[in-house]
Amino acid sequence: MVVEGVGRIRDELSKFLIDNLDVYVKILRELVTYKSVASWSDNELSDCANYISDILKLRGFKVTLKSGGGAPVIFAEVGSGGRTVLMYNHYDVQPPDPLDLWSSNPFELVVKDDYLLGRGVADNKGNIVARIAAIDSIINYLDDLNLRVKFLIEGEEEVGSPTLDRVVRDSLDWVRADGGVWETAYVGSDGRLEIPLGFKGMLYIEVVLRGADRDVHSGLAPLIPNPAWRLAKLLTYLKSEDGIILVPGVYEGVDPEFIHYSEELLKNLDCNELVTLRRELGIKEFVGGLDCLEAFKGLYMKSSLNISGLYSGHVGKGVKTIVPSVAGVKIDIRLLPGQNPEYILKKFKEYLSMLGFPDAEVVIHSMYPAGYTKPNEAIVKSSVEVANEVYGKYPKVLPISSGSGPIYLFTNIAKIPMTGAGVGYYNSRVHAPNENIRRKDFLNGMRHVALTLIKFSSASSSSRD
Repeated sequence: MVVEGVGRIRDELSKFLIDNLDVYVKILRELVTYKSVASWSDNELSDCANYISDILKLRGFKVTLKSGGGAPVIFAEVGSGGRTVLMYNHYDVQPPDPLDLWSSNPFELVVKDDYLLGRGVADNKGNIVARIAAIDSIINYLDDLNLRVKFLIEGEEEVGSPTLDRVVRDSLDWVRADGGVWETAYVGSDGRLEIPLGFKGMLYIEVVLRGADRDVHSGLAPLIPNPAWRLAKLLTYLKSEDGIILVPGVYEGVDPEFIHYSEELLKNLDCNELVTLRRELGIKEFVGGLDCLEAFKGLYMKSSLNISGLYSGHVGKGVKTIVPSVAGVKIDIRLLPGQNPEYILKKFKEYLSMLGFPDAEVVIHSMYPAGYTKPNEAIVKSSVEVANEVYGKYPKVLPISSGSGPIYLFTNIAKIPMTGAGVGYYNSRVHAPNENIRRKDFLNGMRHVALTLIKFSSASSSSRD
């Protein structure tokens, strides 16, 4: 493909996306109507997968639905070029609760001025549509660009992707690609696109302590062991007041190469973002008094342990005087590249036993390692350079997201370097009522993906160290 030809494609795709933006708003409107909540037992996951499959088939994609025992996973590909790009997305969404805080029906797209509101518009249905639009804009030139494009779109990401591991490993030859685009990226308050190069691993567990065989009248409290008191004591052994995790092994095993790249990338972050974050959340200081570079290091270069929920006894309205029979805590431990979640789990259980809680029941809800991509990969360089053009500002490249996702299947198992792109922004209210995106970000997300593919099609594959 000569340079003049690429320039023509770039001009045509931009005009195409601007002229057809309302077409993709309409597709997003249809997609939002599917109540594809993975955590609901009665949902519309299969219907949503079929709708997306039909949209892709109309565009000439070869589509197959696969399952590892859970929601369907969409495998789709188009083009026959020698360089392959894989797009990962998910069509499942978070529950819309609390409904009374929504300004409209969460499963109906509302267009209000420059905003598009509805469950999943930012996470992740808007990104699915934006990527379909990006491919539409260059589909007639895929052979000229020597590109093959694959979509892998799952339906269980919001519940920890429990069956995706099996699906990917069973189809590893198909999944492999020269580069990939992960599900999301967000525009920050400064107008810069934030591109995470990885996602932390996850060990989500529930620790349950039991007392009597049933709840007992609290008049017997002087005699009956209360598991809530034991749980309160246990929690003090997990983390110090200044935020240091006390569980042995949680800080061990981090990939030193990841630390090297992270330190370099974090030097480019703006400390004023932390000031803004504290102000928006109404807090005076971060845990342990961390600030500026040390705060960024704590966020992106250290494992975390968090209490996600506590329960015991009567927590509803009114009064109920009991000694509860059960007390429990839900804990998420987010891990860095190189760390083994099974090893961390083993150390956690040993720690509980050593502290005098050998009877604690540990329930595993989710467990998978972290994954990341080095910043010198061709797909990353392509997306970063293009983001500077599309958004008018150099993007904020993060070594890893502070959140978690099954990216390890692609970076660690399939050996695909991944970058990020997305249509959300800092106030998209992801997982919350009134989830929204801005129309301009929807369009920019399309352009960013399309231009990244063009850039990557001619990028040198020798950029890896």
